[in-house]
Amino acid sequence: KVGTVIGSVDQVKGDKLENRPSNNVADALQGQVAGLSIMTGSGELTTTSTIRIHGVGSISASTAPLILLDGAPITSATLLSLNQNDIESINVLKDASATSIYGSRAANGVIYVTTKRGRRGSDDVDVTLRTQYSMSSAIKPRLKAMNTEDYLYYMGALIAAQNGLDPYDSDNVLDARNFFVNQRGIDPSVNTNWFDEVLEKNAPMYQVDLSVAGGSQKTSYFFSGNYLDQTGILPNSQLSRYNFRANVDTKVNKWLKMGVNLGIGYQTASQTSSVSNGGRLIANNPLFSTLVIPSYQPCYGADGEVLEWLSVFGSQNPLIVTKYDSNKQNQIYLNGTGFVELTPVRGLTLRSQLSASAFDHRSSSAYSPAMPQVNGPEGIGNAAELFQRSYTWTWTNTAEYKTAFGQDRNHHFTALIGEETIYTGADSFSAAVRGVTSTEFINLNMGVESSGLPSYSKSQFASNSVFGRVEYDYANKYFFDVALRNDASSRFAKDDRNALFWSVGAMWNIKNEAFLKDNTTISDLSLRASYGTQGNSGIADYAFYQYLAPGYPYDGQTVWALANPGTPNLQWEKQGLLTIGANIELWSKLSLEVQYYRRQTTDMLMDIPQAPSSGFTSLPGNVGGMRNSGIDVTLNYDIYASRDWFVNFRATFNYNKNKLTKLWPGAGDEVPYGDFMYFVKGEAFPTYYVQEWRGVNPETGEPQWTGADGEVTSEFSEAVPVNLHKSFVAPYTGGFGVTAQWKGIALTVDFAWVAGNYMVNNNLFFAANSENALSGLNQVTEVLDYWKPDDRYGKKYPSLEYSAQAGGGTQFDSRMLEDASFLRLKNIQLSYTLPDHLMKKTRFIKGLKVYVGARNLWTLTGYNGFDPEVAENVFDTDIYPNSRQWTFGLEFKF
Repeated sequence: KVGTVIGSVDQVKGDKLENRPSNNVADALQGQVAGLSIMTGSGELTTTSTIRIHGVGSISASTAPLILLDGAPITSATLLSLNQNDIESINVLKDASATSIYGSRAANGVIYVTTKRGRRGSDDVDVTLRTQYSMSSAIKPRLKAMNTEDYLYYMGALIAAQNGLDPYDSDNVLDARNFFVNQRGIDPSVNTNWFDEVLEKNAPMYQVDLSVAGGSQKTSYFFSGNYLDQTGILPNSQLSRYNFRANVDTKVNKWLKMGVNLGIGYQTASQTSSVSNGGRLIANNPLFSTLVIPSYQPCYGADGEVLEWLSVFGSQNPLIVTKYDSNKQNQIYLNGTGFVELTPVRGLTLRSQLSASAFDHRSSSAYSPAMPQVNGPEGIGNAAELFQRSYTWTWTNTAEYKTAFGQDRNHHFTALIGEETIYTGADSFSAAVRGVTSTEFINLNMGVESSGLPSYSKSQFASNSVFGRVEYDYANKYFFDVALRNDASSRFAKDDRNALFWSVGAMWNIKNEAFLKDNTTISDLSLRASYGTQGNSGIADYAFYQYLAPGYPYDGQTVWALANPGTPNLQWEKQGLLTIGANIELWSKLSLEVQYYRRQTTDMLMDIPQAPSSGFTSLPGNVGGMRNSGIDVTLNYDIYASRDWFVNFRATFNYNKNKLTKLWPGAGDEVPYGDFMYFVKGEAFPTYYVQEWRGVNPETGEPQWTGADGEVTSEFSEAVPVNLHKSFVAPYTGGFGVTAQWKGIALTVDFAWVAGNYMVNNNLFFAANSENALSGLNQVTEVLDYWKPDDRYGKKYPSLEYSAQAGGGTQFDSRMLEDASFLRLKNIQLSYTLPDHLMKKTRFIKGLKVYVGARNLWTLTGYNGFDPEVAENVFDTDIYPNSRQWTFGLEFKF
């Protein structure tokens, strides 16, 4: 059961997702639901999206919502791989009244995906065939790499300054430039655009989808198959996916109903390892190279072939890296649900449901011995293999009784009790070798020695729950519900394994009151409120155990060491969620929903730093506190509706204020978290702490930062990190869109936006840094905004005299921290559905729709990196950008 009448549930219908030019279901939801934050932090073909409902609720425990597919829990990776044309609806459950029945798994909300079904009671069979072709290209960063002319001028100015000459005198610059050109053997006429050379302009995606739906008087069925083939925007990157689904329900007799939903998929993917492993801060990284390989370096030789070694620059060609440094993946995913439903007496329903999901992943990485080096290939490669498998089964048994009583049967009562058992298992194995000499067979068997010990892990997790819920309403005006659930988790010690959680909710449907019932202006008006408690057990499976693990062998023997000292007093993380909301609809066409929420996390699981002498950097404990509070606003307006016309406008808005309310005893109010972030009590998690840039001194041309006492200093060693009161998590998110239809022509436009989040654009540290320029890396044009004697004010970079000296390059300071807010045109689609009278003439085609569309067509942002949407990565250096897609498709109904 998805939720209650009282609960906060937002629905996205499947037709909003159909025919989208994306291989990621979650990406298509961005901006559609208030309070649902979805960020796709990379354009990699297999990347999953970061999904949050009402902010970050924990630091060390899980922050992801529970995702259910027809009642079966699935991972975000499985959600990514679903065929979006199979989806009937997606419901987002946001408050305690709606989520409490799902227990601790729903601590961060619930996303309930319902797939399509056939129609019982009809002999009609609906066959739908969809075919779609798309073209993708990279979204260009606002940062512009210097062309050859700009770079050589900049280098001439730096070299002149290095030699004590006036770097602002054009003759000095020209002489130094010519010296540099002759010294390096540069051809100034070469002007390579490495972004265009490395990233594909028209990477194709093709998919075809076939579904059959129908039924009889007692049975309904839905079968579908989908094939997708997509080329990535990096050379030698490819994704192929096959999906199959079968949903069958049958009503055996008046008291017995049975059904099964089964989905299976297979996926293969390939791309360069330097991207799939998180990037490399070297010039031959395919993405990083687009900024730092000078444009005077040709990509092709005189014979038109790709240069394997860039002799002028001194690096491998990134196009060759994508060929010789590869990662290939294949995975199988399975999800299924079967149920039996009995109705022995009127009003009583007994249901038993067994669901299962399984995931098998294998990847192979290969670094070819043919990879070119400065003196030719070394002839030595390496290989690695990773095997992962996980599975979950869930058995849920419920008894629900519904009745109505009273003189007019205006009292409606529902009681539900149930039991649920969950079991999850996972295992993985990895190994790597080096010394591979074959260029044809690069695998574990071809290595001469191991690159470290092979790794194997196995884990298991189980939980058992009992729950109940009572719902009551009078005359469809006053609604109340109460839920209670006890969860027991194997992730905690025996004495702390059980936890009891509850929720209460109420709603007043004012529209059904006598004083409003006949009002034609107000077509709906209601108020609701709920409060409940939840738990979070999303931690490692054996955190409370003390156990040993094998290490490197010594003297021919396995060495065992303490791997985890254990935390036997570890307890459930708890939270209380208050929600107050109101709905109003006017003239049956303008609706507004507003709700306030306050989500307080207590006994928050955090990693507590330990003394170095303990041998462990940290141990988990229930020591923290966090609060998320904010508002959701959803607006829907049918602007115009007639026989031929329909125009609709919709918008969503969320403001979420995150505050860290408690740290571990003795921690103080500010604690370092990583290299440039802090835990700060009373502020959002996490908060950036870096040296604060104070501009260029207009008199001297020297850089300035904030010193220890708040004074201005030109010595970076005297600058101290300061609290910039900024975080990578956006406090504002939303979207808006328009649908316009005239007869068979339909136009849909959807925008998504985020505001107030920041990201470290580390590309600037490498590509806007005079020291790196002098070492041969290309730079971006913004570094030309340096201090000059006749242009002193508001400069971002110091004088050439300062920049040319040793240690005069760009420092890692607040200049790297950029506002990653953006407004993006997520989807636009124009379609034409042929009239029914034309289709009837064909006799066998019931409907035909032709459509064109685009995804990520336009972005407005002040962020200078590759893509502002990758802000969830915190740190942007050579992050694979999201792509822009154009699509054309046909949809046939038979």
